[in-house]
Amino acid sequence: MRNKTKRNTEPIIKKAIILLILCISITGASAYLMRLGLSKWSYLNMKDTEVTGTTSINPNMIHIALSEFKGDNLYLLSDEKIAHKILQIPQVKDIRIGRIFPSTLKVRVEERMPIGYVRTPQNEHYLIDDDGVLLDFAHNIDELDLPVFLNISINNLTLGDKIEDKNFQTLLNVFHKIQVSYPDFLMTLNEMYCDNGDVILTDQNRGVKFIVGDRDFDERLEKLVFAFRNFGVATYSEIDVRFSDPINELVILR
Repeated sequence: MRNKTKRNTEPIIKKAIILLILCISITGASAYLMRLGLSKWSYLNMKDTEVTGTTSINPNMIHIALSEFKGDNLYLLSDEKIAHKILQIPQVKDIRIGRIFPSTLKVRVEERMPIGYVRTPQNEHYLIDDDGVLLDFAHNIDELDLPVFLNISINNLTLGDKIEDKNFQTLLNVFHKIQVSYPDFLMTLNEMYCDNGDVILTDQNRGVKFIVGDRDFDERLEKLVFAFRNFGVATYSEIDVRFSDPINELVILR
C-alpha cells in the first residue's frame, strides 16, 4: 500500500515542478519584454521636472542637476542614480522621488537648515547645519542672526563635508542642549569656542563672557541660565559656572 501511494505522488510532484519552472520562465520573459518595450517607448522619456520643499535653496539648482536625465526613460531610471546626483548639493539633506505619468520626474527636497557659522583661522566664514555639515561660504555674517563657532579646524574640507574637529563636536553638543532647553538664552549668544578645553560662550552685545567648562554641561547650563535671568548680567563682564563645593553650587561673577 505504501509503495502504491508513493508511486501516485511522484507524478504529481514532477508536474508541480514543471509547472513552477514554466511560471518562472513566463514571468521572466514577460518582465524582459515589458522592460524592452518600455525602453523603446519614447513617450515615457523624461521631459519635465517638478521640485517642491525648497525654501532657502534655489529650485533651479535642482532642475539643473536633474537635466542630466532628460531623455532617459523615466520608469527605468533608478532612484539611487537620481538621489546620488541631487545629494551632491551640500544644502540638500534628503529627497523623495516620484513620477507623474507620462514624463515628469517629481522631487521633494528636505533641506539642511543653517544653525551657525564657522570661522576659520583665515577669518573666513562658512554656514553649517545641526549635523556640522559645511553648507556654503558666507560673504556677510550679518545676513543671518546666528552664533559663530571659533577656533575650529576645517582643513581639507569642502562644501558638503562634515566637521569632525573634537572641539567643534563639544560645542555642537552644548549648542543642541541650549537650543532644546534655553532657546531665549541662545538668541543672545554671538560666539562659541573652546579655550584649553573649556567651553566659552559670549554675548558681545552686552560684553559678557560665560565660562561653562569641560563637563557636566546639563547642570552647568542650568546654573548659567539661572544667573543670566536673575543676576543682571549687563553689570558683569564674566560669569563662571565651573566651580562647586559639597554644599553649594558656585557662580563666580566678575
